[in-house]
Amino acid sequence: MKVESEKNQDQLDYKTLLANAKQALKVEYHKSAALASQLQAIKTQLEQVQAENKTLRESAYQDVIKHFEARTQAAEALALKTEVRQRFLEANGCKDDQSFDTLWDRIKNKIQIQEGEVRIVAQNGTPKFTLTGSMMSLSDFIQSLKQDPISRKSFLN
Repeated sequence: MKVESEKNQDQLDYKTLLANAKQALKVEYHKSAALASQLQAIKTQLEQVQAENKTLRESAYQDVIKHFEARTQAAEALALKTEVRQRFLEANGCKDDQSFDTLWDRIKNKIQIQEGEVRIVAQNGTPKFTLTGSMMSLSDFIQSLKQDPISRKSFLN
């Protein structure tokens, strides 16, 4: 009986050990699953931060580019206005600065700088041509303004 009693005791100890091992494995599995879940959340946050950093870097570059493009456009517009004013002065001049500014407000949308060249364009943005078929120059445009009944008032003669 002693052998059988020891055998039963060993089986009980074995079952207890097995149950305890299973319980320990369950606990470790839950810890591992929780850590895996936390790791995945951290990876997701890292990806979001990296994407935000990339966006911020790109937007900072874009802001700098936009700033310099705006400055370039402003400088081109001022240069164009100055060149047009000079051509007006060469073509008998304007009555005064106010008349030039009024005229400028009416014609500035018809004059563009494209690829570093001054181009005269129609309202729809297509280039204007002279009667001879060549593209209209700034001088041609000013001469046409001198012949226009409304624009003519801005000139001295």
